[in-house]
Amino acid sequence: MRTRFDSRKQGFDVYLRGRFDALSMEHDVTLGANYSKFVSTDRYARRFSGGGNIFAIDHNRPAQSYDTILAAGGTKSHTHYDVRQKGIYGSWRAKLAEPLTAIVGARLSWYDYLYASQSAGFTSTVSTSAEVTPYVGLVFALNKQWSAYASYTDVFEPQTERTVSGEGLKPIIGSNYEVGLKGELMDGRLNTSLAVFRYDHTNRAVTDRDGGFACDGWYCSKSSGKVRSQGFEAEVSGEVAPRLQLTAGYTYNTTKFLEDPDNKGQVFGQWTPKHMLRVWSNYQLPGDWSRLSVGGGFSIQSHTLGYDRTYKVPGFAVWSARLAYQLTPEVALAVNINNIFDKRYYIPAYNETNGNNNYGDPRNVLFTVKYTPKL
Repeated sequence: MRTRFDSRKQGFDVYLRGRFDALSMEHDVTLGANYSKFVSTDRYARRFSGGGNIFAIDHNRPAQSYDTILAAGGTKSHTHYDVRQKGIYGSWRAKLAEPLTAIVGARLSWYDYLYASQSAGFTSTVSTSAEVTPYVGLVFALNKQWSAYASYTDVFEPQTERTVSGEGLKPIIGSNYEVGLKGELMDGRLNTSLAVFRYDHTNRAVTDRDGGFACDGWYCSKSSGKVRSQGFEAEVSGEVAPRLQLTAGYTYNTTKFLEDPDNKGQVFGQWTPKHMLRVWSNYQLPGDWSRLSVGGGFSIQSHTLGYDRTYKVPGFAVWSARLAYQLTPEVALAVNINNIFDKRYYIPAYNETNGNNNYGDPRNVLFTVKYTPKL
């Protein structure tokens, strides 16, 4: 495969924020605007050949050029993208009563997308004007250490995937809901949070396998029906004992097609694990050894699914450790050992029975030197 991508991205975000008192309430107001432009001209030629063996790779294959790949029966693609987004937004935060704070905001969005295929002689555009996405949230202080909150947000998310006819998909629309609890333990040394969430979206791109490799030599996409992601997250971080820092988080997440002509009832997010647990701790030694710290932790996740949802990609657990030494007030040394037990596992991605099954990083060691000058 030979590629040549020429991409440029520009953008800015400006905002004005102010605080004032009115109607016996404290107010915090933000007004802003942003703009982004992405232009890319992409060209590639590629050819697939069977019979390969990843355990006996042929490293003596001759170098290929754009022309030799095409001469051998390869496919080509020459495309141009022009994506522009702009919007204005604002938020208002006010303390309605001593324990209750409200946050209200909205964004007005414009989106213009142009796709042109020089190799196929085809151009398509998608344009959306003045799309309003509001959000609202409430925070209730239960006491000095604990607060409960609830929020709602509209969703408007442009996407660049294309249909088999070459048309761009409509933006994703939907709603996000979240309720939670945040607080402090151990006199503020430990922070905790618990959140329950639900995301309902429509128009999200899914693979259109019936169309074959009609989109630049690969599968095209089509809009899904209604999909839902829901679950909860729990986190804790802080000093659980003298000189011992701990960060731990658990996520339970299910994804499902609620309404769809082809996939109703199936899992939506193939490589989103249902269970994920991450833990990391760091201990600073006492007394004369206080410049030395040791850390360790692990990441565990349950199985995911292959690209076509017909088989499971096994879950895995990876352990890591760290040793650090503060050589001087300005210089810190550290060594990280990642994947200590050299676990062999597949990275959840576009896994298929005939390819795209990539191993995660094997055991590896990283040495770092950090210098923080005194100014």
